[in-house]
Parts: sequence; C-alpha cells; structure tokens
Amino acid sequence: MKSTQPTQEGPGTPLRDPVCGMTPGPDTPHRHTHGGVDYAFCSAHCREKFRADPERYLGGGASPEEPAVPAAGGAAAGARYICPMHPEVGQDRPGACPKCGMALEPATAPAPATRTEYVCPMHPAVVAAEPGACSICGMTL
Repeated sequence: MKSTQPTQEGPGTPLRDPVCGMTPGPDTPHRHTHGGVDYAFCSAHCREKFRADPERYLGGGASPEEPAVPAAGGAAAGARYICPMHPEVGQDRPGACPKCGMALEPATAPAPATRTEYVCPMHPAVVAAEPGACSICGMTL
C-alpha cells in the first residue's frame, strides 16, 4: 500500500536522497518524515545524518554536493575529502564521488590505537600492560 504522505519529489519523479544526492529505489527501507514530508535515503547512514540536522540538507545550509567550507577562499589548508563508500577516492576539496555520486566528506584522523590492560579479577588494583600473574594472589590477569 502506498503512503498518502507527500514525498520530496513530485509524482513520477525519482526520489533523491537529500544528503548525498543519490537516487534510492522506491522500495528503500531508509525513510524519515520531517515537516509532513516523507524523505527517502540510500542508506541508514544518510538517514541518520539527515535526522541529526535536517535544515542543513533542506536549503538551510550547504548543498549535498558542496559541504560548507571556510570563507577564506575554500577548503582549509591540507584538508582531505573522501567518499564514505569508497575511501580510496579522495581530493583536496569538497565534491562528488566519481564512482557513486555521494558527497565527499572531510577525512578524519584515524582513531588512536586501543590499549589493552590486564587486571586481576580478585585484586582490581593490580593492572599490567602484558598478560601474566597477579603479584598478590598469582591468578591470571
């Protein structure tokens, strides 16, 4: 059964994801209603970005193809933009991915490596960087 709610495009016009500009299929499960309008998305990632800040994608901010950049003449020095779906595609300014058409997003520094600590189950104050035995009771950390 079809929804009676309006969509972001007119009748017979393909739906466009307001975040990345892609055309999701008419049966996409990734939908969200905002202001009485049913929006369709290519992925859960785009739907969640829209939910977090719908006005950014509805004309209140940057367009899908051109994210906001500093006013001093373009992208920040040394900035790198990559495709969320194709991380090997990148450039030094905002734009669209040549493979899928999604908007390139600023690349972020990789998360720091996690550190593993070994703790005695009986003496939580005994912590070591390497596996071993508790210095109090001898249990395995």
